[in-house]
Amino acid sequence: MTLTSRRPEHSGPMPGGLHPASRCPDADIPVAAVEAVLLASTKAVPGVRHVSIGVLDRGGAPRTLAATGPLARRLDEIQRALGEGPAIDAVHGPVPVVMLDRDELEHGVRWPEVSTWAASLGLTAAVAVRLAWEDRTLGVLTLSSDDGEPMPERTVELATAFAAHAAATIAIARKVGQLELAMVTRQEIGQAMGILMERHGLTAESAFAYLRRLSQNSNVKLRDLAEVLRLTGRLPDGGRSPVRPTASEPVEPGPEPPLLPTRDHR
Repeated sequence: MTLTSRRPEHSGPMPGGLHPASRCPDADIPVAAVEAVLLASTKAVPGVRHVSIGVLDRGGAPRTLAATGPLARRLDEIQRALGEGPAIDAVHGPVPVVMLDRDELEHGVRWPEVSTWAASLGLTAAVAVRLAWEDRTLGVLTLSSDDGEPMPERTVELATAFAAHAAATIAIARKVGQLELAMVTRQEIGQAMGILMERHGLTAESAFAYLRRLSQNSNVKLRDLAEVLRLTGRLPDGGRSPVRPTASEPVEPGPEPPLLPTRDHR
Protein backbone atom coordinates (compact mmCIF):
# COMPACT_ATOMS: atom_id res chain seq x y z
CA MET A 1 0.00 0.00 0.00
CA THR A 2 1.35 3.43 -0.93
CA LEU A 3 0.60 6.28 1.43
CA THR A 4 0.25 9.80 0.07
CA SER A 5 0.06 13.13 1.81
CA ARG A 6 -3.01 14.18 -0.15
CA ARG A 7 -5.89 15.03 2.16
CA PRO A 8 -8.78 12.61 1.50
CA GLU A 9 -11.81 13.93 -0.30
CA HIS A 10 -14.88 14.03 1.93
CA SER A 11 -17.85 12.46 0.24
CA GLY A 12 -21.10 12.06 2.10
CA PRO A 13 -21.89 8.87 3.95
CA MET A 14 -24.54 6.53 2.67
CA PRO A 15 -27.94 6.29 4.36
CA GLY A 16 -27.39 4.38 7.57
CA GLY A 17 -23.92 5.85 8.11
CA LEU A 18 -21.69 3.50 6.11
CA HIS A 19 -19.33 5.03 3.63
CA PRO A 20 -19.48 3.20 0.25
CA ALA A 21 -15.84 2.08 0.39
CA SER A 22 -16.13 0.90 3.97
CA ARG A 23 -18.57 -1.95 3.65
CA CYS A 24 -18.18 -5.16 5.54
CA PRO A 25 -15.41 -7.54 4.32
CA ASP A 26 -16.57 -10.17 6.82
CA ALA A 27 -19.24 -12.20 5.03
CA ASP A 28 -20.40 -13.78 8.29
CA ILE A 29 -21.58 -10.46 9.73
CA PRO A 30 -24.83 -9.01 8.30
CA VAL A 31 -24.37 -5.45 7.02
CA ALA A 32 -27.54 -4.34 8.82
CA ALA A 33 -25.98 -5.26 12.15
CA VAL A 34 -22.84 -3.27 11.36
CA GLU A 35 -24.87 -0.22 10.36
CA ALA A 36 -26.83 -0.44 13.61
CA VAL A 37 -23.65 -0.54 15.70
CA LEU A 38 -22.11 2.35 13.78
CA LEU A 39 -25.18 4.56 14.16
CA ALA A 40 -25.50 3.67 17.82
CA SER A 41 -21.90 4.71 18.43
CA THR A 42 -22.51 8.24 17.14
CA LYS A 43 -25.46 8.55 19.51
CA ALA A 44 -23.85 6.89 22.52
CA VAL A 45 -20.70 8.99 22.24
CA PRO A 46 -21.81 12.52 21.34
CA GLY A 47 -19.43 15.03 19.84
CA VAL A 48 -17.38 12.48 17.86
CA ARG A 49 -17.73 12.77 14.09
CA HIS A 50 -15.37 10.05 12.87
CA VAL A 51 -15.93 6.45 13.94
CA SER A 52 -14.72 3.14 12.57
CA ILE A 53 -15.18 -0.48 13.54
CA GLY A 54 -12.47 -2.97 12.66
CA VAL A 55 -12.39 -6.75 13.01
CA LEU A 56 -9.34 -8.96 13.08
CA ASP A 57 -8.37 -10.70 9.86
CA ARG A 58 -6.69 -14.10 9.78
CA GLY A 59 -3.33 -12.48 10.35
CA GLY A 60 -4.53 -10.74 13.48
CA ALA A 61 -4.54 -7.22 12.03
CA PRO A 62 -7.67 -5.06 12.38
CA ARG A 63 -9.47 -4.52 9.08
CA THR A 64 -12.16 -1.86 8.64
CA LEU A 65 -15.61 -3.33 8.90
CA ALA A 66 -17.48 -0.03 8.79
CA ALA A 67 -16.73 3.68 8.98
CA THR A 68 -18.70 6.91 9.11
CA GLY A 69 -16.65 8.40 6.29
CA PRO A 70 -13.36 8.46 4.38
CA LEU A 71 -11.36 10.17 7.13
CA ALA A 72 -12.09 7.45 9.70
CA ARG A 73 -11.34 4.77 7.15
CA ARG A 74 -8.12 6.46 6.07
CA LEU A 75 -6.81 6.48 9.65
CA ASP A 76 -7.48 2.74 9.82
CA GLU A 77 -5.69 2.14 6.52
CA ILE A 78 -2.61 4.07 7.66
CA GLN A 79 -2.32 2.08 10.87
CA ARG A 80 -2.83 -1.21 9.05
CA ALA A 81 -0.20 -0.35 6.43
CA LEU A 82 2.38 0.80 8.97
CA GLY A 83 1.60 -1.80 11.61
CA GLU A 84 1.49 0.75 14.40
CA GLY A 85 -0.92 3.14 16.07
CA PRO A 86 -3.54 3.24 18.80
CA ALA A 87 -5.79 0.67 17.13
CA ILE A 88 -2.92 -1.82 16.80
CA ASP A 89 -1.90 -1.32 20.43
CA ALA A 90 -5.49 -1.55 21.68
CA VAL A 91 -5.87 -4.94 19.98
CA HIS A 92 -2.50 -6.49 20.81
CA GLY A 93 -1.19 -4.47 23.75
CA PRO A 94 -1.78 -4.90 27.48
CA VAL A 95 -4.13 -1.91 27.69
CA PRO A 96 -7.53 -2.10 25.95
CA VAL A 97 -7.99 1.68 25.64
CA VAL A 98 -5.28 3.68 23.84
CA MET A 99 -5.25 7.42 23.19
CA LEU A 100 -3.74 9.48 20.40
CA ASP A 101 -3.50 12.90 22.04
CA ARG A 102 -2.11 16.28 21.06
CA ASP A 103 1.34 15.61 22.50
CA GLU A 104 1.68 12.44 20.43
CA LEU A 105 0.47 14.23 17.31
CA GLU A 106 3.07 16.95 17.79
CA HIS A 107 6.05 14.84 18.87
CA GLY A 108 5.30 11.33 17.58
CA VAL A 109 7.04 9.49 20.40
CA ARG A 110 5.05 6.22 20.27
CA TRP A 111 3.96 6.14 16.62
CA PRO A 112 6.01 8.66 14.63
CA GLU A 113 4.64 7.89 11.18
CA VAL A 114 1.03 7.42 12.23
CA SER A 115 1.12 10.65 14.21
CA THR A 116 2.47 12.54 11.20
CA TRP A 117 -0.22 11.16 8.92
CA ALA A 118 -3.00 11.71 11.45
CA ALA A 119 -1.95 15.35 11.82
CA SER A 120 -1.90 15.76 8.04
CA LEU A 121 -5.51 14.53 7.97
CA GLY A 122 -6.46 17.30 10.35
CA LEU A 123 -7.13 15.05 13.32
CA THR A 124 -6.55 16.46 16.77
CA ALA A 125 -7.39 13.44 18.94
CA ALA A 126 -8.35 9.77 18.73
CA VAL A 127 -9.12 6.87 21.02
CA ALA A 128 -9.06 3.17 20.18
CA VAL A 129 -10.96 0.67 22.32
CA ARG A 130 -10.57 -3.09 22.09
CA LEU A 131 -13.68 -5.07 21.16
CA ALA A 132 -13.72 -8.27 23.18
CA TRP A 133 -16.37 -10.90 23.78
CA GLU A 134 -16.07 -13.98 26.01
CA ASP A 135 -12.32 -13.40 26.52
CA ARG A 136 -11.76 -13.22 22.77
CA THR A 137 -10.56 -10.13 20.92
CA LEU A 138 -12.82 -9.40 17.95
CA GLY A 139 -11.48 -6.06 16.77
CA VAL A 140 -11.32 -2.40 17.67
CA LEU A 141 -13.55 0.67 17.90
CA THR A 142 -11.78 3.89 16.88
CA LEU A 143 -13.17 7.38 17.47
CA SER A 144 -11.39 10.50 16.27
CA SER A 145 -12.06 14.22 16.16
CA ASP A 146 -10.85 17.20 14.16
CA ASP A 147 -12.38 20.02 16.20
CA GLY A 148 -9.06 21.24 17.61
CA GLU A 149 -9.92 20.15 21.14
CA PRO A 150 -8.48 17.30 23.24
CA MET A 151 -10.63 14.20 23.68
CA PRO A 152 -12.75 14.73 26.83
CA GLU A 153 -12.38 12.12 29.54
CA ARG A 154 -16.14 11.60 29.49
CA THR A 155 -15.96 10.71 25.80
CA VAL A 156 -13.35 8.06 26.53
CA GLU A 157 -15.55 6.62 29.29
CA LEU A 158 -18.58 6.47 27.01
CA ALA A 159 -16.54 4.90 24.21
CA THR A 160 -15.25 2.23 26.57
CA ALA A 161 -18.75 1.42 27.79
CA PHE A 162 -20.14 1.33 24.26
CA ALA A 163 -17.36 -0.97 23.06
CA ALA A 164 -18.70 -3.76 25.28
CA HIS A 165 -22.13 -3.40 23.65
CA ALA A 166 -20.62 -3.26 20.16
CA ALA A 167 -18.54 -6.40 20.74
CA ALA A 168 -21.57 -8.34 21.94
CA THR A 169 -23.64 -7.21 18.97
CA ILE A 170 -20.95 -8.15 16.44
CA ALA A 171 -20.32 -11.54 18.06
CA ILE A 172 -24.00 -12.43 18.09
CA ALA A 173 -24.55 -11.11 14.57
CA ARG A 174 -21.69 -13.26 13.31
CA LYS A 175 -23.19 -16.36 14.92
CA VAL A 176 -26.57 -15.56 13.39
CA GLY A 177 -25.01 -15.06 9.97
CA GLN A 178 -23.21 -18.40 10.19
CA LEU A 179 -26.39 -20.12 11.32
CA GLU A 180 -28.40 -18.65 8.45
CA LEU A 181 -25.75 -19.80 5.96
CA ALA A 182 -25.79 -23.30 7.47
CA MET A 183 -29.58 -23.46 7.20
CA VAL A 184 -29.55 -22.39 3.54
CA THR A 185 -26.80 -24.91 2.76
CA ARG A 186 -28.74 -27.69 4.45
CA GLN A 187 -31.85 -26.90 2.40
CA GLU A 188 -29.91 -26.85 -0.89
CA ILE A 189 -28.28 -30.21 -0.17
CA GLY A 190 -31.64 -31.63 0.77
CA GLN A 191 -33.16 -30.50 -2.52
CA ALA A 192 -30.27 -32.02 -4.50
CA MET A 193 -30.70 -35.30 -2.63
CA GLY A 194 -34.39 -35.25 -3.47
CA ILE A 195 -33.56 -35.01 -7.19
CA LEU A 196 -31.23 -38.01 -6.98
CA MET A 197 -33.74 -40.01 -4.98
CA GLU A 198 -36.55 -39.36 -7.44
CA ARG A 199 -34.53 -39.96 -10.62
CA HIS A 200 -32.48 -42.96 -9.53
CA GLY A 201 -34.51 -44.54 -6.77
CA LEU A 202 -31.86 -43.91 -4.14
CA THR A 203 -32.41 -43.78 -0.44
CA ALA A 204 -31.58 -40.57 1.42
CA GLU A 205 -28.41 -42.17 2.80
CA SER A 206 -27.27 -43.32 -0.67
CA ALA A 207 -27.97 -39.93 -2.25
CA PHE A 208 -26.01 -38.13 0.45
CA ALA A 209 -23.14 -40.64 0.25
CA TYR A 210 -22.97 -40.12 -3.52
CA LEU A 211 -22.81 -36.34 -3.21
CA ARG A 212 -20.24 -36.53 -0.45
CA ARG A 213 -18.03 -38.96 -2.41
CA LEU A 214 -18.29 -36.78 -5.52
CA SER A 215 -17.34 -33.74 -3.46
CA GLN A 216 -14.25 -35.47 -2.09
CA ASN A 217 -13.15 -36.82 -5.48
CA SER A 218 -13.60 -33.53 -7.32
CA ASN A 219 -12.39 -31.32 -4.45
CA VAL A 220 -15.52 -29.20 -4.75
CA LYS A 221 -17.62 -28.18 -1.80
CA LEU A 222 -20.70 -30.28 -1.21
CA ARG A 223 -22.81 -27.12 -1.15
CA ASP A 224 -21.57 -26.08 -4.62
CA LEU A 225 -22.22 -29.50 -6.13
CA ALA A 226 -25.71 -29.54 -4.70
CA GLU A 227 -26.44 -26.12 -6.16
CA VAL A 228 -25.30 -27.21 -9.65
CA LEU A 229 -27.58 -30.22 -9.52
CA ARG A 230 -30.46 -28.21 -8.10
CA LEU A 231 -30.21 -25.41 -10.69
CA THR A 232 -29.29 -27.38 -13.82
CA GLY A 233 -30.85 -30.75 -13.06
CA ARG A 234 -27.65 -32.42 -14.30
CA LEU A 235 -25.29 -34.69 -12.47
CA PRO A 236 -22.08 -32.76 -11.74
CA ASP A 237 -19.83 -35.73 -12.58
CA GLY A 238 -20.29 -35.62 -16.33
CA GLY A 239 -23.64 -37.41 -16.47
CA ARG A 240 -22.71 -40.70 -14.81
CA SER A 241 -25.63 -41.98 -12.82
CA PRO A 242 -25.07 -43.00 -9.23
CA VAL A 243 -25.18 -46.74 -8.73
CA ARG A 244 -28.11 -47.90 -6.71
CA PRO A 245 -26.72 -50.05 -3.89
CA THR A 246 -27.84 -53.64 -3.56
CA ALA A 247 -28.86 -55.28 -0.34
CA SER A 248 -25.39 -56.88 -0.07
CA GLU A 249 -23.56 -53.59 -0.53
CA PRO A 250 -23.44 -51.53 2.62
CA VAL A 251 -23.95 -47.82 2.23
CA GLU A 252 -20.80 -45.82 2.82
CA PRO A 253 -21.03 -44.44 6.35
CA GLY A 254 -21.03 -40.71 6.77
CA PRO A 255 -22.63 -37.82 8.61
CA GLU A 256 -26.37 -37.89 9.05
CA PRO A 257 -27.94 -36.52 5.85
CA PRO A 258 -30.14 -33.43 5.92
CA LEU A 259 -33.81 -34.03 6.45
CA LEU A 260 -35.79 -34.02 3.23
CA PRO A 261 -39.26 -32.55 2.84
CA THR A 262 -41.84 -35.30 2.48
CA ARG A 263 -44.29 -35.40 -0.39
CA ASP A 264 -47.90 -36.32 0.09
CA HIS A 265 -48.51 -39.32 -2.19
CA ARG A 266 -52.22 -39.58 -2.69
